[in-house]
Amino acid sequence: MEIKSTVTAIGPKALSDEDPMVILFDESASEALRQVAIIQQFGDPAHQEKLHVQSGDQLSIDGQHFKIHEVGSLVNENLRTIGHVTLIFSDKGPSDLQNALYFAEGTKPEFHVGTQIIYTTK
Repeated sequence: MEIKSTVTAIGPKALSDEDPMVILFDESASEALRQVAIIQQFGDPAHQEKLHVQSGDQLSIDGQHFKIHEVGSLVNENLRTIGHVTLIFSDKGPSDLQNALYFAEGTKPEFHVGTQIIYTTK
């Protein structure tokens, strides 16, 4: 199953070249969260409610494909309810964040308003 979202806003403190993490929320994010997060809007809320990612699934960001290495225990519930997940593009980052998807690839992709994110699940 493919579930698509589009980046609608990027907070002024959301991206850093030194930090391998990217925080995503949906449109329900508070103003404080919007400062440090990327806002994603799912194309179909019914699909968002069924979203269930697991290790081995894939995330595509503007056509770049990333295999999900590890899934934190709160990822699926948070994605379904508030569109929240932290993406960690490093094998050296913290491995205990319950809201995170981990990718072995160490290269964080570019994000901009309009970026397409596709969650491809089994």
